[in-house]
Amino acid sequence: MTTAGALDGQTRRRLATRERLYEAAVALVTERGYEAATIDEIAVRAGTSRRTSFNHFPAKSEITLEWARRRRAEAAAAAAKAADSRSDVLDRVRAYFRALAAITEERPAETREMLLGYLRACGPVSQPTPMSAELAALLAGDRGDSEKFRLAGEILYDVYAGVLWRWMRDPAPRQGAFTKELVATIEVALHGIAGLH
Repeated sequence: MTTAGALDGQTRRRLATRERLYEAAVALVTERGYEAATIDEIAVRAGTSRRTSFNHFPAKSEITLEWARRRRAEAAAAAAKAADSRSDVLDRVRAYFRALAAITEERPAETREMLLGYLRACGPVSQPTPMSAELAALLAGDRGDSEKFRLAGEILYDVYAGVLWRWMRDPAPRQGAFTKELVATIEVALHGIAGLH
């Protein structure tokens, strides 16, 4: 991958425009909701044209996919940071979910509106989630791909999604409620998954 210092001016401008569009979209969706935020408004807030916005995000649903990818990347970075000589794979999984909980608690309105947009755009089952595959790879480590790790990744995703949907139903969740429930339910799941290692 090319480092930021080695990027040419055109590439840097393109990446900066994409980032402005992304940030404008997340802000508008958070403020107004997915359906109410239009591509035209996103382009205006980002200081670009509608055509340029479509060059970066051909559909509004692509913005929600990018949002979900970035959240998973933050969680994966936390898991990687937790990987030291004293940690085991389950500690890295715990760090992954604690990072997701922190993001949700820090940005609850964003999480709620972007997730509703994601569901409207993509549906809950239209495609397999990349999160379960990422979790399976995290659990497997260098042991390679296997059905048991794939299933464990699916189970962890199901646990996370269940806690998230229950949190979404509460119109005024208490600060910390999501984290408390997620940590507790992930621990229950990890207790069973510990037998794989």
